[in-house]
Amino acid sequence: MKTRSLTCLVLATWACLGSGPAARAQGATGASAAPREAFLLWMDNSIKLTPYGWGYAVDPSEQSNLTFEHASESRIGDLYLFVDVAYLHHTTGGDDEAVYGEFSPRLSLGKLLDRDLSFALFGESLFEFKDVFLAGQYERGEDPDMAEAVLLGVGFNLDVRKAGLLGPLAKFKFIQLNLYGRSELSGSAPRGFRDMQVTLVAAYPITIGRSRFLVDGFFDWVLGLGSEQSSFHVNPLLTVDLGNYWGHPDKLRAGVGFDLWWNKYQIKNSPALDTNQSAVTCFVKWHF
Repeated sequence: MKTRSLTCLVLATWACLGSGPAARAQGATGASAAPREAFLLWMDNSIKLTPYGWGYAVDPSEQSNLTFEHASESRIGDLYLFVDVAYLHHTTGGDDEAVYGEFSPRLSLGKLLDRDLSFALFGESLFEFKDVFLAGQYERGEDPDMAEAVLLGVGFNLDVRKAGLLGPLAKFKFIQLNLYGRSELSGSAPRGFRDMQVTLVAAYPITIGRSRFLVDGFFDWVLGLGSEQSSFHVNPLLTVDLGNYWGHPDKLRAGVGFDLWWNKYQIKNSPALDTNQSAVTCFVKWHF
């Protein structure tokens, strides 16, 4: 899929989401509230421009990225998706673009059953489970023979208790935990859910005077139970709300990110091929 086809896909997806019915951005900044009776409770779309990033492994070390993201919550669950176009610097032959996307819907059992499913494992536990979800994820690269997978499992919304060990620091905007069975669909990998993945996403707001910061990000841990290697991918981001300085909060953000990935793409690190990534990115993000 080339850039023109991707642009059409993004616009079509945006149009569909905007008229009808998150994952890594539930409660995202810039989310717009919908009428109480509406199916869609809130929705946030964003375009992130990463002019420059460096330190990537396996792929060319320097990249630029354009990413479309959508996050929303409905009366039956939530949805997160993104499509990313990477421009690969200093390539020698072949394509200098790479396209990748993920589609991550979750169905809320609490909403579907109209029941409060919150619970805590221990009386003095650090956090409380607020809801239980049926969680899925579809991953697809430009070439499905190289990157394609389906994940199915169970998800949770977590609430860090203010009376817990963190005390006054317990003001996370959101925390989500998803436990998946993972099925690789690319290449010659055996079909079926032969591996597991743990995904945690969270956001923590910080306010200093007029400055509003957000520390958010995710980690993905593929356990390596199947035919592929285990991998651990963590991507923390620090952004500042630029729009807040001009009276338009949650619209324009700028920040830096750190992308740490051990055994990238589930390829075992070795002296012949370094697959342990330590990348740094600088970006701006517009929410609409």
